[in-house]
Amino acid sequence: MIRVLFLVIAVTGLASALATVLIKNLVRAALALAGFFFAVACLFVLLEAEFLAALQVLIYVGAVSILLMFGIMLTRGVQGTDPASRPSAWRLPGVVIGLAVFALLGYAIFQETGLGTQRAWGAIDPRPAIARGTVEPGAPRRRAINDMGKVVGVELMTRYVVAFELAGLLLTAALVGAVAVAHREDDEPSRGEPSRIPSDPPITTSP
Repeated sequence: MIRVLFLVIAVTGLASALATVLIKNLVRAALALAGFFFAVACLFVLLEAEFLAALQVLIYVGAVSILLMFGIMLTRGVQGTDPASRPSAWRLPGVVIGLAVFALLGYAIFQETGLGTQRAWGAIDPRPAIARGTVEPGAPRRRAINDMGKVVGVELMTRYVVAFELAGLLLTAALVGAVAVAHREDDEPSRGEPSRIPSDPPITTSP
């Protein structure tokens, strides 16, 4: 049952990711991205990482997606560019480069050895099993669940602090840029309308 549920969630997440890239309407693409974030949260639940699932829903689904929606709705260009208008000669090199980046990231993740006392990705121990009905406060499985929030906070402030801060800066810059673009578009005359030039006041002659 768990494997079937995993396959359903994984296929849903992949479909949402593809829809995010392929849909031309930016509002619908942002909604598909929110669906992908929710699928990732469901995978965290299957991995018994409930704290990470809650963070995924609160931060990505509830904050990042809403921030993207605000940035999109503040601008007028909701409809993206037509993929058919792009040169077809660039499609094959784009696919090759994307697969090469994916392979490079996968190799780097599995071959990473850690820094100092940090452990490699491949050396992570599985969560210890526990018999059904065991409720000892000091059980290894319970300690792993209770310390999850602390471990995530320490990792975000030490190992991933640069990536964490850069993501926050990029999101803030995206929102500020959307506000600037929307303000500039409001100042420009709309298409088809003549620009408003203040006319001279009428000349009146005294009797």
